Amino acid sequence: MEGQLIFLFLLNVCTGYKAVVFIHGFNGDSKDGNFINDTIQKMHPNTPYYSLCVFTKTDTFKPLWREVEIIKPHLVQYMKAHPQGIHLICYSQGGLVCRGLLSTLQDHNVDTFIALSSPLAGLYGGKDVPQRLTRNIYRFFYSKIGQWISIGNYWKDPHHLTLYGEYSNYLAPLNNDSASPNIAEYKRNFLRLKKLVLIGGPDDDVISPWKSSLFGFYDKNENVQEMVNQRYYVEDSFGLRTLNEGKRLHTYSIPNISHRQWVRNLDVIKHSIIKWLT
Repeated sequence: MEGQLIFLFLLNVCTGYKAVVFIHGFNGDSKDGNFINDTIQKMHPNTPYYSLCVFTKTDTFKPLWREVEIIKPHLVQYMKAHPQGIHLICYSQGGLVCRGLLSTLQDHNVDTFIALSSPLAGLYGGKDVPQRLTRNIYRFFYSKIGQWISIGNYWKDPHHLTLYGEYSNYLAPLNNDSASPNIAEYKRNFLRLKKLVLIGGPDDDVISPWKSSLFGFYDKNENVQEMVNQRYYVEDSFGLRTLNEGKRLHTYSIPNISHRQWVRNLDVIKHSIIKWLT
């Protein structure tokens, strides 16, 4: 292990580019980042790149705190190998896993967190989700059993926010939507980031509302409210406003990209991701 870490450190010194760690999303696998890596290597040759292989597709159904626990020792190893800093590219549900990692790792050296089409403010419905199911699935998700499924951890029904705050044991405490004794620690750790890059778009057919990728969400009338109008931004609960006011937060709203295409679209990768990987 020690020899491997020394090799990785020397590789990073020679390339001049910080290492990149890719974390895939729901029902995905490590191969989802292949095109991103191919593009990085063409534009930034020899950039150290890691795509975590600790999950099978069915493992992405696990509770998100469990996924954080599984990934954390691997991420710590990469950080030790690259003490000058690393970048995180986290796709879809992977962005929420990265939220948990960045909020609980006290001494992380993540330079840039790129959240690629991630339901950071929660998920409610979706293009292919029947309306009746959307309206009623809270009955299952907002239960002890429902919280054993990853989607239940970030399902945010705008019509049942009291139940969401009571049962959501992942997103609600991270966003301070429920009483969280750890929120000061989460904020302190999250603010170790130098840059936060949020990428989403109106033609995403999975993230609902799509502006959840930019920390926006529905109000009780299902009108989307922008990030700056969210309580956790106004109160700066976990550091989002601090990052924005310090010009460390960058957002992209890109049309004509479906959910599965975010990791396969050359323009997105070249113009919205690569520029931050220095």
